[in-house]
Amino acid sequence: MKLIYFLLITTASIYAQPNVNVLSEDEFESIQINGHSISQIRSTNGNEIQIIDLFGTYNNLKATNLGGVSYEYFFKSLNNGEFKIGFSSTNSSSGEVPLSNFEITDKDINLSIKGVNFSVGDNISVLSPLNLEKNTAGNYSSRVEAFLIAPCEGCNNFLYIKYNIHDQSILEVGYIEMT
Repeated sequence: MKLIYFLLITTASIYAQPNVNVLSEDEFESIQINGHSISQIRSTNGNEIQIIDLFGTYNNLKATNLGGVSYEYFFKSLNNGEFKIGFSSTNSSSGEVPLSNFEITDKDINLSIKGVNFSVGDNISVLSPLNLEKNTAGNYSSRVEAFLIAPCEGCNNFLYIKYNIHDQSILEVGYIEMT
């Protein structure tokens, strides 16, 4: 009987885990946005001048000081897409303002993972050299699925690539540092 309970619990926990595509820490930190690695972006700690040096002038900046310092930079494009990038010291004990998230819906932003280049709007077939496994545990609409990419199985930071299941087009690419 104990064996049955153990098997039921183990099976349930396996099916509850999201399918995460794991890269090495170096490969993950080398993911690029318009030629700038996550590592380079992270090292700015949200410094306005450094962000402008990397991505040009932003359209809007939202800065808050509630429970820590937070910066969110918004870049709009002519094609109605957006690139926003956020930094937050809310849960940082070091006093730094680490990268907390980014979201890309702008088709003019180029991304690269392990030498595979793509943009929002591309067909997911461009990602086939990466052999990505779709996330089956996500809470997405019936028309959307996603790939999750992280530097380890249980990491609290990951990149996601959402795509339309009907036309297989990439809808959004983002990064989340869960706290």
